[in-house]
Amino acid sequence: MTKNQNSFNYGNSRQPWVLGGILVTVWFGVVLALAASGSLAFLPGALPLITLGAILIPPVLFVLALLTSTRFKAWVLSLDPALLTAMQGWRVLGGGFLFVYAFGHLPGLFAWPAGLGDVAVGIGAPFAAIALARGKLSISSNRFLTVHITGLLDFVVAVGTGIFARNQIPGLVEGVTSSAMGELPLVLVPAFGVPVFIILHLIVLVQVWERRRVSSASLAAVA
Repeated sequence: MTKNQNSFNYGNSRQPWVLGGILVTVWFGVVLALAASGSLAFLPGALPLITLGAILIPPVLFVLALLTSTRFKAWVLSLDPALLTAMQGWRVLGGGFLFVYAFGHLPGLFAWPAGLGDVAVGIGAPFAAIALARGKLSISSNRFLTVHITGLLDFVVAVGTGIFARNQIPGLVEGVTSSAMGELPLVLVPAFGVPVFIILHLIVLVQVWERRRVSSASLAAVA
């Protein structure tokens, strides 16, 4: 299968990158302003509700837009899945959590699974993207789907351990908690980076679902 066959031809070919860039810039600016004001900080033991909101609200808005706007859905389907997958390669930077841990500013309970998980996804995703672009991997294949499901599960583990490690836990979290994740510069990861990468995963998963739906409909028509 070629790259063209792995891509959809829905929507306007003149993709609204300028509008998207403006929205992302404003989004980042709001997150940065909240972080600088201390609004995203949380005390050790406290549930980081605002940070959780920053993680979950953008993907929820994305899904709502997808369900209510056929034009937006068409644009989403027109994006290049290989490029979107390759962008997950930036997640190797999550390995930086291990350096922060080494300097005593994050607990290992959070830093190890979050850091290693991001590195694994960041290394694996570009290989999947190259295979897809070269036609060696199909967008509807289980192997390609696994890459993006794994990427989302990594976030579940990272956010879960981050919340769990906000408390002192004898033998697991002692001395330092995950409260540094609510302060600059680390807070930009969960409050901005994580929802961005979640949305990238969701876009590709929508494309996979659509590809499988179209394939199933074609097979049913032939039968």
